Amino acid sequence: MDTKVKGIVIKTSEYKEADKLASIFTLEQGKIFVKFAGVKKDKAKLKSIAQPFVLAEFNISTKGKNNTITSANLIDDFSSLLNNFKKMMCGYIILDIIKSILPSEKSEPDLFLILLACLKNIEQNDEYIYTIDFILKFIEFSGMGLKFYDSPKIYLDKTTGDFNTVKDINSIEIDKRVYTIIKNINEQNYSFEYNQTTIKQALRLLHNILYAKFNEDIKSFDFI
Repeated sequence: MDTKVKGIVIKTSEYKEADKLASIFTLEQGKIFVKFAGVKKDKAKLKSIAQPFVLAEFNISTKGKNNTITSANLIDDFSSLLNNFKKMMCGYIILDIIKSILPSEKSEPDLFLILLACLKNIEQNDEYIYTIDFILKFIEFSGMGLKFYDSPKIYLDKTTGDFNTVKDINSIEIDKRVYTIIKNINEQNYSFEYNQTTIKQALRLLHNILYAKFNEDIKSFDFI
């Protein structure tokens, strides 16, 4: 059976002598696993397509449980994102969240559009702000949205990944500057001043929240 999907490559791995395996997040089918046959050969037509961040229209041949990409038309490769290390690593955080947490073969068109919009914002604007923006939207999309408070002290429950205003044995106090960054972005206030140290702390805090909520360690955060 042959199908056509619009999707973005989120991960590739080497397979046999000339092939690659890949995870692709598609508009129509959600996250799927495919094979790019022969793409490691010098003159392979799909060599440049079988790469993370490539957004394309893919033609897929399915036999049993095996999906093979037969052709593809490039839509975007987010090349300017890949030419900046900080933007690239923030992009990888987003792809890794989809790869590690999102269930396979479940169509999520709204999340697909959120992902593309956030990658484009990372490419064109502040990479840290829009990475945080995506993480908050992903948590909300998953039905585990964070509740924010106006309080002199804010605590994080390490077991649930939620904020609260009361300290207990499972909670730690959050730096108010870090909390304010996350709260501003959650309220879609993207215009504020910050220093690099504090916004990186905000990203690491969200890493901890993701781990508490989904029990997944997103390795790309190690580079932040």
